[in-house]
Amino acid sequence: MPRCLGLFMLFFVNTFSFLLAAKGALAYDLKKVKAFGLELLWEKELEDVSFYARAGHPADACLRFSKNGKMLALGTFTGRLMLFSAESGRLIWEKRVPEGMVKRVAFSEDGRVLYYGAQSPDAEVCALETKTGKRLWCFNTAKSLERGTPAAPGDIYGVYQLPGIYRLKVLRNGDLLVLGLHSWYDEEKSTWRRLSRLWRLSPAGQVRWAYPKDGPAPVTMIYADADHKGQVVATVTLMPSEYEGDRQKPGPPPQSFVALSGRSGKEIFIYQLTPLKPYFKRVSAWESVAVSPDGHFGALGASDGRLFIFDLKAKRLLHTLNLATPIVIGGFPVAASLSYGTFGANGIFYVVSGESTLPYGLPMAGDKPAGPHPKARMLFAVEPASAKVLWQFPSPFKLQGVAVDPQGKTLAVAAAAFRREDVRVRQFGVLVFDLTRPGGGLTRFAGYFPTLGPCFFHLAVSPDSRLIAVVENPWQDEMGKMFGSYRLLVLKR
Repeated sequence: MPRCLGLFMLFFVNTFSFLLAAKGALAYDLKKVKAFGLELLWEKELEDVSFYARAGHPADACLRFSKNGKMLALGTFTGRLMLFSAESGRLIWEKRVPEGMVKRVAFSEDGRVLYYGAQSPDAEVCALETKTGKRLWCFNTAKSLERGTPAAPGDIYGVYQLPGIYRLKVLRNGDLLVLGLHSWYDEEKSTWRRLSRLWRLSPAGQVRWAYPKDGPAPVTMIYADADHKGQVVATVTLMPSEYEGDRQKPGPPPQSFVALSGRSGKEIFIYQLTPLKPYFKRVSAWESVAVSPDGHFGALGASDGRLFIFDLKAKRLLHTLNLATPIVIGGFPVAASLSYGTFGANGIFYVVSGESTLPYGLPMAGDKPAGPHPKARMLFAVEPASAKVLWQFPSPFKLQGVAVDPQGKTLAVAAAAFRREDVRVRQFGVLVFDLTRPGGGLTRFAGYFPTLGPCFFHLAVSPDSRLIAVVENPWQDEMGKMFGSYRLLVLKR
């Protein structure tokens, strides 16, 4: 092990020991935490979500800074929409979204409007005046995706069967890219249904185009992205609806990478994804679809460890990289998923790999990897034209979520433990990388701030790259003791 990495891991162990020796219950004094490269600027305690933590479920959160960096928006799992002064932490105003969560938040280019997308019975996208919180307009996606039924009290996962906004991106001309998804078990039809649709909305909430044009697609479109100008839109289709009536609806085929014209919403090309046999029966993905800032390249990280790079101008697959695909260890195939990825302003694609896992669905006697995948828990920086891995950073614990400032100077990654019973690694926090430095991942590693609970994967970096915002979650150990809390942390470089 390199000496610098060994010292790095020793710091983690010592810091975590300090945290466990602190107050220990749902809270501890972050101002006493020893960290490097980052310090706590302010914090805000949120709702009590220990009910969900006891079931092993993290509470969602979404964060965004305004373009001038003066405001910070937060949407919470329990339906709170909050607007803060980014520097002082002063609460400007707060709203409530009934019967669901605030799934996504985004600011207009001039900062005068705050948009949010909900996962709720109506799955609305709404625009609010940032100065007053006054509602300007709302767009109801459930009219297309079908309205959801509010979750029953105590149903931890019921909210995820409501229609929701899984992508909300503001383009440079002020338009919004919106992805709506409704995946639920239809009690009346006794089957799982999946409906998805993409919209491009004007700043006034008017539909420029919708994809598919005539109604929702009977597939799961889990994530989408576009270049800054909105010239090209990319998405990935996964599982089809199981209801025969949905299958008659027009739309892209499942298991496909889809590129659209950002101006018209028409298909540019579709690439059919092939399962990585014999280990995987289908292709899965998460928030790893991305389009380069200039619209030239598209990228897709898959749960089987493959990275697909597309030339969107040439309309073809350019490269397939086996970054964390299965290898056989102790007679068992072990893989690591590529679940989170984004392009930086410099056109480099940053993607993180998850923990070591056995491919799902295989008829094997064991259910745990015989050993770690060498590329698990890794941050990769990939140049898309050549498919060259420019640098990588190995982490001693699980990485999830990745955020880059608009100038491409700072990259932040959230840390969450991989908590198998035989490997008790419970280190959490935020890692920061200085992308302006030369050299490899360890050289670029610029800071770490530890937390007692896992950090949710929707974190944010301010436009000037000085501030990092993240939401911590509580967790319960095997003895029933709670650690950490549901709270917003704003860190300063």
